Amino acid sequence: MLIIETIIVKLFHKLRIVLSTASFWGYLAVILAIVLPWFFRPGYLFFTDNVWGPIIRFDWFSSWLWLKLLLSGLSFIFPVAFLEKIFIAGVLTLILLGGRILVKKVLEYYPQSDNAVPKASSGLIFILSLFALFNPFIYDRALYGQFGLLIAYGFFLFTLAYLFAAGRTLDFKNLIRAAVCGALVIMFSLHFIFLLLPFILLFAFVLFQKRRHIIAAGKSKSLWRALLWSFLVIIIINANWLIALATKASPLVNFMERGITSQDLVAFQTAGQNGSEALTNVLMMSGFWGKEQFRYLDLTDVVGWQMSFIFLLPLIIYGAYQSFRRRSQNNKLFNSALLLIFILAVFLALGLKSSVTRGLTLFLYDHLPLYKGLREPQKWVAVLIPIYLFYLTLGAYYFSRARIILHNRLVSGLILTVIVVMGAPSLLWGFNRQVPPTLYPSDWYEVNNFLLNHSSQSYGCNDKILFLPWHMYLSFNWVGKIITNPAKTFFSCPVVSGTNMEWGGIYDNSRNKDSQIISAWLSNQGEEAPPLVSGPPLRYIILAKELDFTAYLWLNNLSYLQPLLETKTLLVYEIKS
Repeated sequence: MLIIETIIVKLFHKLRIVLSTASFWGYLAVILAIVLPWFFRPGYLFFTDNVWGPIIRFDWFSSWLWLKLLLSGLSFIFPVAFLEKIFIAGVLTLILLGGRILVKKVLEYYPQSDNAVPKASSGLIFILSLFALFNPFIYDRALYGQFGLLIAYGFFLFTLAYLFAAGRTLDFKNLIRAAVCGALVIMFSLHFIFLLLPFILLFAFVLFQKRRHIIAAGKSKSLWRALLWSFLVIIIINANWLIALATKASPLVNFMERGITSQDLVAFQTAGQNGSEALTNVLMMSGFWGKEQFRYLDLTDVVGWQMSFIFLLPLIIYGAYQSFRRRSQNNKLFNSALLLIFILAVFLALGLKSSVTRGLTLFLYDHLPLYKGLREPQKWVAVLIPIYLFYLTLGAYYFSRARIILHNRLVSGLILTVIVVMGAPSLLWGFNRQVPPTLYPSDWYEVNNFLLNHSSQSYGCNDKILFLPWHMYLSFNWVGKIITNPAKTFFSCPVVSGTNMEWGGIYDNSRNKDSQIISAWLSNQGEEAPPLVSGPPLRYIILAKELDFTAYLWLNNLSYLQPLLETKTLLVYEIKS
């Protein structure tokens, strides 16, 4: 009991310290400046790749299991629409804090080792950490709704910060922290393992350089113990979906081995009319293929966003200069390796867009296991951002020692803040009001209640629904844009919906057997019997009056279908037993 009381007291003490810092209120202000408009209106936020509804479904073999379980438990207390907004705020906060810890670790071990160099102010740390969030890479992925990737990126920053600290101080507790964060990176985005690998090799290189010091200090056992625990931590945190992969209970391996083809590399190429334009995009942290679908405001059309990078680039170059200026041979080797990682990431981010990089991309795609999962080479930009931040931190710090800056701290701090935020200004105020909260139509609730009342179960619903039109992405009139089909997250009964993304010359590469069965049934307009999917048979068909729904009206002619209900936006059929 005493131990529990001690832990609680320590937690409250740390919470009191956090709440008393200016940085806490600064980060809160930044997050509120982004998400606050969403809390003024009820409804869900609908993105191309991310939709929420009243139902939070989780798979025991999914990498999202633990987060989904947490959200499912919280849904008994809070409305799911409210949880969605809190979730996005949490993701953005994670990225900011990841940027903060990286900046702090750099400033702890670089400038402070120089003689008579004062510590950096908390204000400078706060401003620099904004760079981790306000950049085109984050903007594009957030507006498209790829929040799993953004969570991985946030923990990626934490991982790099702790790896850097472990290598510099040989405090191997930081290695355990890096392992925990790295495990969470892999959990939310498996292909980030390739983005982590160069930094892990760099860390190993640093340890090799310091091997004599490690032996002399008697830290060899601590190192091996930390490495063992790190490995176990990664396995334990990801155990559920790793077991699914090993037992082939997960469709992930089948999808990567057979579903992803060379056409995916063409469809998800880095944006740019040619190699030089793609290179410019990559260096400026842009180039996401999804922006060319015009489903949100392209940041490159916003006046002034390029100026942010142009103004920050001299500070980044100055930081690199200051880093190499130090006489330590180990330091110069470290920085050379870091710049080599930067060049490699740029090279790989270009993918098929350049004749110089095409061969390597195709070779890795064909021969490196799981690299097929990294079918969007632009994701390598996630490696560039922390390297930019590393040198930006050093450059801004040393520049802040100039007399003119010291005499005008407030003004110079505000100017730097504005420059950093201008890297992605359309993140502010609800993503520039591009994603307004939207309510599901009232007749969706009407149909859901109707099906629950007619369910064969006394609690819940196991009667399967086939939701049409058969598209993975649909333009719903009540949303006003193309989004992932939200039927699975809304209806209480299990839903079979389209997995056909129909993009870039790809119709459906999901390798889902039920989808193949439904596609064949649709192509024959129902034939003589309903489709036989896996598990319980289909009982209902819901046809949404959206997009090309008139092409599905042949359903009315099928003898084994009985029309049950018609509402403003939905048609409901029952499959006769």
